[in-house]
Amino acid sequence: MFNHSQEKIEFRKTVEQLWKRHSEEIYTLCEQKCATAEDARDLFQTVALKFCENLQNLMNRADIMPWIITVVKNSYLDEVCERNRMKTMTSVCEDTPEYMPFSEENAAFYSRPATVEQRMFLFKTLGLLNPLERMLLEMRYLGGFSVHELSCILGLSENAVRKRRLHAFKKLRRFYRENDILTKIAE
Repeated sequence: MFNHSQEKIEFRKTVEQLWKRHSEEIYTLCEQKCATAEDARDLFQTVALKFCENLQNLMNRADIMPWIITVVKNSYLDEVCERNRMKTMTSVCEDTPEYMPFSEENAAFYSRPATVEQRMFLFKTLGLLNPLERMLLEMRYLGGFSVHELSCILGLSENAVRKRRLHAFKKLRRFYRENDILTKIAE
């Protein structure tokens, strides 16, 4: 038992000496390969991990520098390939100038910004609806959500979403008829 622990201590000392002897050379090789100090440290850590993984093989070698040079080169190439493989979508998009042959006001689907009176009217009419009905109309027609998406979001069946939307429209139509708003808007 004493002999086994003594062997472990001797093995650790040998490994430490081997690492101390070559760690500066490894870091210098990493610095030569990499553009930044941070990349060099990352590459150095990778090589150190591979050094630890292959200790048994390295202890039997007379000269480990060819192995170290090969590992540094291959690890660097692996990191470069990994960096080039992953591209964010923002780096892929092209910068294209906006092409407008005519002004926005002359476009077929241009709508003028709402006036203060129109905004007040819209606020007043949407105030007639309960919060769920208002949310349904805003999410469907301003947010662009489908009936299926609304049913998933609100936890209601698609049929319930349609019925509540229909009920909200009936409330608004009744308000328009009672206040004779449709003729005022047309004028």
